[in-house]
Amino acid sequence: MDSRAAELILRESSIFPASGSDNIALLNNMFVLEMFYRITQLYHFKNFVFYVSESLDLNNKASQEFFHNFWTYFPMAPNLIITREHHLGIPMMQFISTPSLVMVFTTGKDDPIMEVAAHYQQGIRWLKTIFVLFPSLESRNFETNPESLAHFTAEIKDVYDWVWRQQFINTLLVTIKDNVFILDPYPTPSIVNRTGAWRAEEFFQKYAKNMKGYLVRTPILYDMPRVFKSDRPSNRYERNFIHGTSGNLFLGFLEFVNATLVDTSATVTDDYLNMTNLLDLVSHGVYETLIHSFTEITTKHVVSYSYPIGINDCCIMVPYRNQSPADQYMHEALQENVWILICLFTLYITAAIYLCSPLRPRDLSAAFLQSICTLTYSVPTFIIRTPTLRMRYLYILLAIWGIVTSNLYISRMTSYFTAAPPVRQINSVADVVAANLRLKMLGNEYERMARSPLQYPENYMQQVDLVDKHMLDLHRDPFNTSFGYTVSSDRWRFLNQQQLHLRRPIFRLTDICEGPFYHVFPLHKDSHMRSVMTEYIMIAQHAGLMSHWEREAFWEAVHLHRIHVHLFDEEPMALSLDFFSSVLRTWTLGLILAGLAFAAEMKWHEHVTFRRRPVIGITRKPRSFLRRFMKL
Repeated sequence: MDSRAAELILRESSIFPASGSDNIALLNNMFVLEMFYRITQLYHFKNFVFYVSESLDLNNKASQEFFHNFWTYFPMAPNLIITREHHLGIPMMQFISTPSLVMVFTTGKDDPIMEVAAHYQQGIRWLKTIFVLFPSLESRNFETNPESLAHFTAEIKDVYDWVWRQQFINTLLVTIKDNVFILDPYPTPSIVNRTGAWRAEEFFQKYAKNMKGYLVRTPILYDMPRVFKSDRPSNRYERNFIHGTSGNLFLGFLEFVNATLVDTSATVTDDYLNMTNLLDLVSHGVYETLIHSFTEITTKHVVSYSYPIGINDCCIMVPYRNQSPADQYMHEALQENVWILICLFTLYITAAIYLCSPLRPRDLSAAFLQSICTLTYSVPTFIIRTPTLRMRYLYILLAIWGIVTSNLYISRMTSYFTAAPPVRQINSVADVVAANLRLKMLGNEYERMARSPLQYPENYMQQVDLVDKHMLDLHRDPFNTSFGYTVSSDRWRFLNQQQLHLRRPIFRLTDICEGPFYHVFPLHKDSHMRSVMTEYIMIAQHAGLMSHWEREAFWEAVHLHRIHVHLFDEEPMALSLDFFSSVLRTWTLGLILAGLAFAAEMKWHEHVTFRRRPVIGITRKPRSFLRRFMKL
C-alpha cells in the first residue's frame, strides 16, 4: 500500500477555518466504520474502492485512526484508492469483481471526484455505493440555524439529483453528525432520512421491483409487426390498444415492474418510425428507453441496449419461382453436357455409317438419318438386308445404344411429369443481377453492403433503390412480386404466416444475408431498468411468450386489416400448346433443314444427270419439278 493509502480527513484549514487550536469533528469515524462493518457482514464484499476528493487531506493524524481501524475491521479485503491525480488507465468494470463496495468521499455535487467516479464506474454503477459528504461551511450548524439547515438540505438534494441523473442506483449517503440518507426513486426520486433509526437490511433495496406507477415516456409509431396501435382494445378483458411482439413484451415489462406508459407520439415530428432519430433522442436523455425494438445493424453505437430479445439475420426476400416455363420441360430433362454429348455422338455415328457402308455410291444424308433413327430407337427394316457382317454388327451396337438413350430420356421425362425437381430460385447475388430484380432497402443497410465490394459487386448495388422506412412499409407487400426487400428474421416469420395456407409459396428468403445481429430495446448502459428488464425478458423467453406474441400480432394485424391473407382458388389448368413449343420449334427447324437438304440433293442429281445425258439436237419441253420428283 503506497502513501495514498493513508488516512482520510478534511483539510480543515482551507475549507473549515477553525478558531485557535480547536478542530471541528466533521465525521464520526467509528460511526462510519461500524456502518461499513454491518453492511459488509450482510453482503460479504470482496473488494473496497475509495474515490477521494482532492479537497480532502490524506496526511492527517486523525485520519490514521480511521484507516487503521478500517484495516482492523477488514484485514484481508483488497482495496483501491483513486483520486483525480492518481487515476486508473482503464475502466473499473474491466478488472473489478463482485461483490464490491464503492465509497466516494466528496464535498458536493460539483466536486471533480464525482465525475471521476462516474467515469470509472461506467457500466457498473449498479454496484453498491456509499457517498460520504463533507458539506460546506454554511451547512455546518444545520441543527440550530434555519438558513444553515436550508443549505444542508439543498446540498443533500443536489448530490442525490446528480446521483440519479448518473444512474447510481444502489446508494447510501452518510454525512456529518451521523446523518444517514437513502434515495427512494419511485415514482419520483425522494430522499428518506434514516438518521438514528437505520438498519443495514434497509439499505440497497431493489426498488425497481415495484416502480409505483413510474412514468415511462416513449413514442408509439407504426412498425409492423413489432409495434402497432389500434382504435379498440384487444378484447373485453383488456384495455390494451397496443399490439405487436415488441409492444406486448414492453407492456408486459411495465406491468411486471408496476410502471406506467406515457405515449409521446404527438411530440414527434415524423409521422413514421425514424429509428436513427429516436436513438439519438435516447442517447441525449430525452427518453430512457423506447417501446420500439431494433436490430443492432440500425445503431451506430450512440446508445447501449437491453438484454437481447432475439437474434436476427438480415436477408433479401425475393419472389418465389413456382415453376419453370412449360416449354423448358423437354430441354431440362437432361443436363447441358448430356445434350452436347448426344449431338456429338450423332455426328460420330453418321461418320461411322458413312465410312463403313459397303453400298456405292455412299449416301451421307442416309447415314445421318440412320443415326437419328438409332438414337430414337426407330430401326429401319432394310437393316436385316444389309449384305455385310460388319454393318449388321454395327447396327446391333447402335440398336443397343438407341434403347439406352431413348429409355433414359423417356424415364427422365416421366419423372418430370410425376414429380418435378425443385425450380431454380433467385438465391445469390449473381441470380439477382441475372433476373434484373430491383431491391428496396434503407440507407444504413445499403451503406453496410457498400463496405463489402467483394461480396456485393457494383452491378448488384446498381439494382438497389434507396427508400425511407415509411416508403418501405408501403411497398413491403409480400404478394408484390416486382421487387425484393431486406427483412430481419422476426419480420420474415411474421410475413411467412401469410403464405402458410397456400399450396405454393409466393416469396422466399435468399442466401444473401448479413448477421447475426441482436434484436434489442435501446437502453442506457447504467439504466435503473436494466436489471429488471433483463429478468423479465428471460422469463418471457423461457415461458414461450415471444412465440405466442408473434402469432397474436399476426392475427391482430389481419383483424385490423393492416395485412391481408390472400386466398387463391385456382382450378387445374390444362396444358396448352406452349408446353409443346420446344417440340414445335424443333420440328419446324427440322422441316426447314430437310427441305434445304432435299432441294440441294435435287439440284445435285439434276447436275449429275445433265452431265451424263447425250447431247441431242432436238429440244424437249422441260418437265416441272413435281413431275421429276414423282419420277424419282
